[in-house]
Amino acid sequence: MPVTVRIATGTGPDVVRSTWIDQREDTVVVDGVAAEPSMIVFDDGNRMLKTLTFEQPTPQLATQLRRDENLWNRWWVIQQLGKRASEPAAAAALAEAATKSDYFLTRAQAAAALGSFPAESALAALAGAARDTSSQVRQAAVEALGRVGGTQALALARSAWQRDSSYGVRAAALAALVKLDSTDRHALIAEGLRTPSYRDAIQNAALGAAVRSGDTTFVASIQGLIGEQQLPSYALAALAARGDKRALDLLVSNLGDARPYVRRWALAAIVQTLGPTRGLPALKSVQQTLTHADTRAEVDRAVKRLEEQAKAASAPGGGGGGGAA
Repeated sequence: MPVTVRIATGTGPDVVRSTWIDQREDTVVVDGVAAEPSMIVFDDGNRMLKTLTFEQPTPQLATQLRRDENLWNRWWVIQQLGKRASEPAAAAALAEAATKSDYFLTRAQAAAALGSFPAESALAALAGAARDTSSQVRQAAVEALGRVGGTQALALARSAWQRDSSYGVRAAALAALVKLDSTDRHALIAEGLRTPSYRDAIQNAALGAAVRSGDTTFVASIQGLIGEQQLPSYALAALAARGDKRALDLLVSNLGDARPYVRRWALAAIVQTLGPTRGLPALKSVQQTLTHADTRAEVDRAVKRLEEQAKAASAPGGGGGGGAA
C-alpha cells in the first residue's frame, strides 16, 4: 500500500515523498533533504491502519505536535513525549499543547500526559488547562493534578470541586482530593455520596473512593443508594470481598427487596464479584428463604453455575475459584 513521508528542515518547504510498501520488510529512502530534519512524519495524513514504533529526538516530536493537523498523529506524539518525564523539552511541548492547541481533544490528551511529570514541569500548564473552556480538558487536567500532587495541586483540585460547573470535572476533582487530602478524605467521600449529578458522575467517583479506602463506615451510606443505580451493589460486593460482613449481609438482604431491579443488581454483583468462594455460600444461605419466585429461580441457576465453576477450579489443572473485587 502507499505511504507518504513528510520531512521538515526549517530552511524551506517540507519535503513530501510517497512510495509503495509491498513487502514485509522495506526501506524508504527520501532524497532532496538539504538540512537536518526538524520533523519527520511517517504516513503523513495517517492513512494506514497501524501501530507505529519510531524513535525520534524530542525536538522533532515537539515540532510535529505543534504542526501536524492529524489528530491520531498528535496523539501518537503525545504518547511518545509522555514517556520522557525527565526531559524539560518534552514537558514544554506538552505544556504548549495542553494550553494552546487548536483542538480540545489534543489539549485534553496533553494535559493527561503531564500527570506523569514532576510538579515543577507540569503545574503551570495544568493550572491553565484547568481553566479551559472545554470541560473535557479541565477534567483531564484535574485528574492529572491528582497524580502530580503537592500543595498547589491540592488547591487547584479543591477549587474545581467547589466551583466548576461540570459534573465530570467535579467528579475528577473529588477523586483527586481523596488522593491528596488525607485529613478531609472521609468528609469528602461522604459529601460525594450525597451529591446528585448527571449520570451519577459524582456519586460514582465517591463510591470508587469509598471502596478503595476500605472504610467500612460507608457501608450504610452505600446501602442507602441501592435503589438509585447499579454501582452501589458492586461497591457493597467489593467491600464484602475484602471481608466486610456487614456489606455482605446487606447485599444478600437486597435479594429480598420489593424492587425487581434491585434484586437483579444484587444477584449480579454477588455472582460477578464474589464468585464461588464467597458468593456461593452467601447464595446458599438464603436460597430456600427467598420470597420472590423470579429471584428464587435466578438464584437457583446462579448456584448451579457457581457450583460448576468451583468444581472445575478444584479439578487438576483448574484455575482459582475466587471472584474479582
